[in-house]
Amino acid sequence: MISAFANTMKVPELRSRILFTLAMIVIVRLGVHLPLPGVDVQALNDFMAKTAQEGDSPWGALGAILTIFSGGGLQQCGIFALGIMPYISASIMTQLMGAVLPSWQKMMREEGGRQKMTKYTRILAIIIAIIQGYFLTQTLRNPSTIGLNANDLVMNPGFIFTITTIFIIVTGTMFLMWIGDQITERGVGNGVSLIISVNIIHALPGAFSIAWKTCVMKGTEVNPLGSLGMVALILFMVLVVALVVIVSQAQRRIPVQYAKRVVGRKMYGGQSTYIPIKVNMSGVMPI
Repeated sequence: MISAFANTMKVPELRSRILFTLAMIVIVRLGVHLPLPGVDVQALNDFMAKTAQEGDSPWGALGAILTIFSGGGLQQCGIFALGIMPYISASIMTQLMGAVLPSWQKMMREEGGRQKMTKYTRILAIIIAIIQGYFLTQTLRNPSTIGLNANDLVMNPGFIFTITTIFIIVTGTMFLMWIGDQITERGVGNGVSLIISVNIIHALPGAFSIAWKTCVMKGTEVNPLGSLGMVALILFMVLVVALVVIVSQAQRRIPVQYAKRVVGRKMYGGQSTYIPIKVNMSGVMPI
């Protein structure tokens, strides 16, 4: 395996694609840590750390989930606070409409229908990002509306702050969409999925630390049963990842037999091949 990775760096095209993908990932992570103007990030971090320690707090669990999928952008109040999720939501909605509405089904069968579908998906993603950005901005201005007791998150709340923050958040989401397209075209492929994977991997050390403190540690002592549960949890995660890879790579091979034909004194054809059809055609997008 190590030799295979080393050989990829010897091929100029593969090397350029890998380096380009790594550069895009660095930009994604930098955007997560660039805070929104006018927001007290330290106060928000202190509040979310406090709620995360409260086992019975629904806001702690919700904040942890949103932090994982935004790659920490929500907790940091970065310009990528919404992440790529508005585009994912828009893709799911357009796929559902394509399966339900006859006009959308006809458009998908027509020439250039996929390009129109992509255009509509991006427009819908912008609308979703604006709506989510507005509610996020209002929550930052007045956290008590959803039961949060954090105060002074926004230094100068007002109309200018609302418009500026929504514009920055929507622009960040659109920039992530562009990065995903660039990784797909000029990188290693599957740009949107790769961005989501990077955000989840970023949250794994913190999640492992929380799981260790919750399952293994019992005060200052080690819980033997908790240790066994932790090992079982890790094995279960490995099993789930293996099953996901198997289903993603699975194919239904339809055999195709080419008839023989005689041209002059030579015989051509008679070959047997197959048409590979993936079991999971939609990939990770619905997830």
